Amino acid sequence: LLQKEDIKLVVIDSVTGHFRSEYPGRESLAMRQQKLNRHMHELNRIAGAYNIAVYVTNQVMARPDVFWGDATAPVGGHILSHASTHRVYLRKSKGNLRIAKVTDSPCLPEAEAVFSITEQGIRDPER
Repeated sequence: LLQKEDIKLVVIDSVTGHFRSEYPGRESLAMRQQKLNRHMHELNRIAGAYNIAVYVTNQVMARPDVFWGDATAPVGGHILSHASTHRVYLRKSKGNLRIAKVTDSPCLPEAEAVFSITEQGIRDPER
């Protein structure tokens, strides 16, 4: 398909969700992480071979040991962190506002941007 079509973007929504449902429980953790690692490396290989962007979303989980600050953590451990070139944390803010925070990038500083999603698309927040 990649050789026949002019594909420039592949989006995988909730990549860890598929692995968590296929390999549930702590007893499957090692196998799940192995498969996830293999999957992410294959996506990176495809992205490089065909010069396409791969956008992967991930789930977050609550961290009950955190009493202040952000009590969420990404699912998938260090595998997704190491396999991703740029990481952006999207979260809901007040009202219809959203916050995108660059948490890791080889060429961008850590920064946040506030935006809203409207019927016209992504917009700067109204002041």
